[in-house]
Amino acid sequence: MDWTVTGYSYDVTVAVVHQTDVHKVLGILSGVQLSGMRISENYYSDSRVQAKLTTMVDEDESDGYVKNARLRIILSIPSRFWSKTLFTGYVSDVDTVIESGYCKKSYTLEGTIWGLLEHKVSSPVTISKGVSLVSTWNTLMRTQTKMQYSASGAKDHLMGSTAIYEAGSNLSTILFELSSGYDRMDVDGDGTVTLKEYLSPANRTPTRVIDYKDSLGLSMAPLSAQDTSYEAPGRAIVTATVTEQDAKDENKTTTKVIVGAYDAPSSHATSIETRGWLRARSDAYSGTNDKPTKSELDKIAKDNWEDNQSKGIEWTVNTVYADYHAGEVVNLVAPYISSGKTEYTHKVLISAVETSLDTLTQSLTMKEV
Repeated sequence: MDWTVTGYSYDVTVAVVHQTDVHKVLGILSGVQLSGMRISENYYSDSRVQAKLTTMVDEDESDGYVKNARLRIILSIPSRFWSKTLFTGYVSDVDTVIESGYCKKSYTLEGTIWGLLEHKVSSPVTISKGVSLVSTWNTLMRTQTKMQYSASGAKDHLMGSTAIYEAGSNLSTILFELSSGYDRMDVDGDGTVTLKEYLSPANRTPTRVIDYKDSLGLSMAPLSAQDTSYEAPGRAIVTATVTEQDAKDENKTTTKVIVGAYDAPSSHATSIETRGWLRARSDAYSGTNDKPTKSELDKIAKDNWEDNQSKGIEWTVNTVYADYHAGEVVNLVAPYISSGKTEYTHKVLISAVETSLDTLTQSLTMKEV
């Protein structure tokens, strides 16, 4: 699809989707208002995606929504035979206003993963050492939810030690921890929860180019760049509370706190030698080993430090709609003065996208990787 060609007529359809079967459409929402209709994606948020839409019908009519059903937003360009499902999600809130003979309903929509964030297990969940974690992820999705899911393309690994989650634990916590470091849990436009092998943005090949200097391109002024390197930590700390049985009294247990830490090398921009002061971040251990060692925590601290280092530039730009989505890695062509010279090509991750369907524009937040 050539998005640089403008003037296409487009249609937006909102389908009413079955509560537990994303493949079953119950009807089409009527009275949909494009004004204020938007989809918000964020690569780093747990819920991944949200949406807002409004309907307006005569006060004695229904807009066709079915209680507890999901809503699906579909964008199509009939003249180009192009159509795409942009979002399918649960309704988390409905505000209704009746005035002057009309009924106006404002829907707040959440992506499918939001249901996992709200879900708590009713009994303890034990994940034994040596089990396949992809298989366990599939089992939890099958037994705990009525969602469609797919682990196609996931990287399997075996549990290094037994993990026990108490009754009342969030299902999302268990599922995210199972996939952490190996796979990424996400949701597609149809509302299916996916598990795929994680590849860091820095190691991915850009899929396309956003050229801010191209007068015939997609971007619109202004373009902003914020240097966030000042927020990067120079020290990372990870703590874990470990419970052990007393060697002399089997009925007695003791607890101790194990601390792992990592400091930036002295030549690094975030080190105390360079800054003259030290910014630190502290995290509680969230892994599956119930008795992590200090060396393990030191490694996690180093990983946390590295994960929070970047070139430090966060870009924001508005574009005409071009089917951009959070998680894409692209090359951004734009001038920026760094280290005394002007750089033009920047490899960036699209970390957030705000799609406005009334104007058919997208606001992109991009992070250098």
